[in-house]
Amino acid sequence: MNANGTQFTFSAATKGPPDSDALLVPLPATPQPPMELVTRVDRLCDDAVSELLDVDALRDTVGHIAQTTCRGQCRRIVLISLGEEEKLRAHEVRRAAAAAARWLIGERVKSATLWLDGLAVSGVDNASAEWASGMALAGHRFDEFKQPDERTPAKIRVQLRASSSAHVTRAMPLVREALLLSDAVNYTRQLSHQPANVLTPTSFAAEAKRLAGPGGIKCTVHNAAKLKQMKMGGLLAVGCGSVHAPCLVQLNYRGAPKARTTTVLVGKAVTFDTGGYSIKPSAGLEEMKFDKCGGVTVLGAIKAAAALKLKCNLVGLIPVAENSVSDRAYRPGDILRMMSGKTVEVTNTDAEGRLILADALWYAQTKLKPTALIDLATLTGGVGVALGTAAAGIMSNDDNLAADLGEAGRRAHERLWRLPLWDDYRELIKSTEADIKNSAGKRAAHAIVGGMFLREFVKDDIPWAHLDIASVATLDTSNGITGKGATGFGVRLLVELLRLRGA
Repeated sequence: MNANGTQFTFSAATKGPPDSDALLVPLPATPQPPMELVTRVDRLCDDAVSELLDVDALRDTVGHIAQTTCRGQCRRIVLISLGEEEKLRAHEVRRAAAAAARWLIGERVKSATLWLDGLAVSGVDNASAEWASGMALAGHRFDEFKQPDERTPAKIRVQLRASSSAHVTRAMPLVREALLLSDAVNYTRQLSHQPANVLTPTSFAAEAKRLAGPGGIKCTVHNAAKLKQMKMGGLLAVGCGSVHAPCLVQLNYRGAPKARTTTVLVGKAVTFDTGGYSIKPSAGLEEMKFDKCGGVTVLGAIKAAAALKLKCNLVGLIPVAENSVSDRAYRPGDILRMMSGKTVEVTNTDAEGRLILADALWYAQTKLKPTALIDLATLTGGVGVALGTAAAGIMSNDDNLAADLGEAGRRAHERLWRLPLWDDYRELIKSTEADIKNSAGKRAAHAIVGGMFLREFVKDDIPWAHLDIASVATLDTSNGITGKGATGFGVRLLVELLRLRGA
C-alpha cells in the first residue's frame, strides 16, 4: 500500500548544536514553567523561549503555537502549549503534537529538534512516546488517488534532545513502540478510505493475505462455496446481490502458544452499503464505503499485535460483503436460516451488519473456543444519537470484560459507554413468522436493538462485548488528532485491552 501524507521519523540528536530547521519546545502554559527548565533550552536559542514567555505568547489552549526566530543554528523557535498543567493527560500531549506536526507540514519544514524537558516533567507517563504518536497520526493523509504535491514534505526528520541524555535514552525505545502502533492505526485509516471499486470483498481478502505474509500471522479465507457448506445464511444473503461474492476472512496470531486464552475479534466489513432494497437516501451515500471500518480495525489490531510482539493469542474474524441491489439481492420479507439454525425475518435489508456478524459470531464460538469475544461494527446511526462522537457504545454479557474494555478505552482515550441489554428490549425483535426479525422498524432503542439481535447468537458462557463504533469511526471535523475522515478508532483501544490483560 502506498505511503500517504507526511512520515515523521525520530532519532536521538547527536552532540553539538542542533542541526535542524526548527526547535520545538512543548511547555505547559499554566502555570508558567520554572525558570530552571526554561534556562536549559534558552542556551540553544539565544534566550528566545524566555522572551516569548515574558510577553505571554503561549496561551492555555492545547496545541497553541507561538514562534519567533533567532540567530542560533535553529533559526525558528516554536513553543507548543500543553495547556493547563493540572489537566494535562496523554491525550492532550498527542493533541499538542498533532498541532506541531501540522505546523511543520504547513511551513514545509524538513527537519526539527524536539526539546524533551517539558515532556519529561509533565507528569504524563511516556509523554515523549505520546508526542511521537500524535505527530505520526496527524501526518497521515489519504491522497493515494491525488496528484502528488511536491511542496508538501513526504518526510520530516525529528531529533530528540534534552538537558539530560538519559531523557533521550529512556524515550527512544518507547517512541519506536508508539510509532509501530500509530502505523497500525494509519493502516486502518488508509484501508477505511479505499473506495468500493478498489476494495471489494475479493481485494479485501487479498489484502488480509498480504498482511499475514511476513508478520507471523496465518490467514484463511472462506469463500462463498465454503460459506454455503457452513450454512451461513446471513452472510450469503447480504452478499448475494453483488457481483463480488462474500467471504469470511480469518487471521490467527499466536504470540503466547502455551497460554490457554484466545481473544477473538469480529469485525463487520461491508465494503459498500446501498441499504439493499431498503435503499439509503442519496445524501451521504458516498460515505457508505466506511461501513467496513469494523473489519479494517480488526486488521489493524492484528497488525499492531504482531508488530509489537504482544504475548497473546488473537484471532481476527471478518465477514466481508457488499450490500447491493440486483435481481439476486435479498428482500424485505425474506426469512433466512443462520449458521446457528435460528431463523430471521428480514424486515429491513439495511440492517445487514448484524446478519453477517451473527454468522461470524457463531462460527467463532463453535470453531475457535474464545475466552473473550469482541465484535466491532459501524452498526447503527442510533449510537450517534445517544452518544454523539465522544464515545462508542458497548453492550456486553460479561461485567469483567466490559470493565476491562472501559478502562482500556479510558487509557487510550477511545472511550466507551455501556448500554443495557435488558430482556425488556427482546420484544423489539420478536417476529410472528420467524424466530426473530432483524429490525424493530422504529427508532426507539435503535443501538440497543442491534446489540439484542447479536446477543441471540452468543452463548451465555462466552464473555462477549459488542462495540458500536458508527459515530466514532469517522469524523466530519478537522479539529481532532487524526483530522477529518477515518480515525482508526479501536486499534489503540484493543491493544490497550490486550496489555491490560497481560499481553
